[in-house]
Amino acid sequence: MAQNDSAMTVFETVSDHHHHHSPGSIAKDWNVDELETCGAVGTNLHAPFDLDGEVHPIFHTWIIPTEDGSDDDNSSAIAHALHQPLILASRILESAGLPWLSEFCIDDIFSPSYPGRNAARKPGQHDEDGPSPLFEPCYETPDVIVRHHRAAWATPRLRQTWLASTAHELRTTLPRHVQWQLDADIFKTSGWVGYTCRHPHGAGKRDHPDTISAADEDAKRQGATGRLMTVLVMKEYVSRLCELRRTGRFGGEEYMLTAFMAAVTLLHELGHVIYWRDFRAVNRRMTEPYFGGDLEMELGDSFVASIFGGWVPVPISLKDHDFRNHGTFACGLAWRQHLTWDYHRARPKHRAHYSIPVT
Repeated sequence: MAQNDSAMTVFETVSDHHHHHSPGSIAKDWNVDELETCGAVGTNLHAPFDLDGEVHPIFHTWIIPTEDGSDDDNSSAIAHALHQPLILASRILESAGLPWLSEFCIDDIFSPSYPGRNAARKPGQHDEDGPSPLFEPCYETPDVIVRHHRAAWATPRLRQTWLASTAHELRTTLPRHVQWQLDADIFKTSGWVGYTCRHPHGAGKRDHPDTISAADEDAKRQGATGRLMTVLVMKEYVSRLCELRRTGRFGGEEYMLTAFMAAVTLLHELGHVIYWRDFRAVNRRMTEPYFGGDLEMELGDSFVASIFGGWVPVPISLKDHDFRNHGTFACGLAWRQHLTWDYHRARPKHRAHYSIPVT
């Protein structure tokens, strides 16, 4: 599942689809019978989910809130529930994730000479709202991340050098800047399965400019070379995986779907971390750049789409079992196409979702 061509093969074999509501289009609801026919749900599959190997260092440091609200940063506390998703995310990262991530490491993307900067904007010139009064200094941020791997002059040897350098940073430098935390509130309050905080856990009001600025200054005083961040992951992943194990459904259909989406969430957030790791990644709106020809300013989805051939896995929601209200993946998963100028010449009026067979 970490190979682009494999992901596309899975997509091409499915039959069901769903349209978002858009002007001029008619939404089509998921049909449970069709989902079962194409093997997206109801498979009664029970297979061993026994991946082995190394958990990548980028995923080593975890904060596990206990029932009384205190924190336990012992990584063994998450091993039982998240061990398989962590190994899966690690394998996907190293086998298919490095080319996309390396685009943030090849050049200094915050340099005034970076080709992804808006050529019409002069050095020191900010957006129409003027410089940010919240961040001093206010850095120049890129408008788009340039895809060096597509350049005609990017020889195989040069590409391999970029990948090796990025792999080294992911194993040595970046793990010191990021910690992961299971959070019991982000899904209930916001519907998020993951969220990248641009400051350490408990530093103040989440992602408030004052919190970020103070945390950055504190990190610099400690000698940190980049921003210290906490990535929140919804606790429902662990709760559901533990419940499925307890009820004898380890290795079943829902267990595999939940473990897979937990791994995808980790990778999605890593797509945000690679940009925000730099102290200079601050602007008035705290927005991210576009990646390459993307039509959407969403680095997490862009990273995941680069792994799965331009598609992002999302949960299927049925009328009587909406994902937002239940937080489980029992209704199956679907591919959603990531919008990019590589494949689109205009923003589509509707977006089809294609169910993913469990097998």
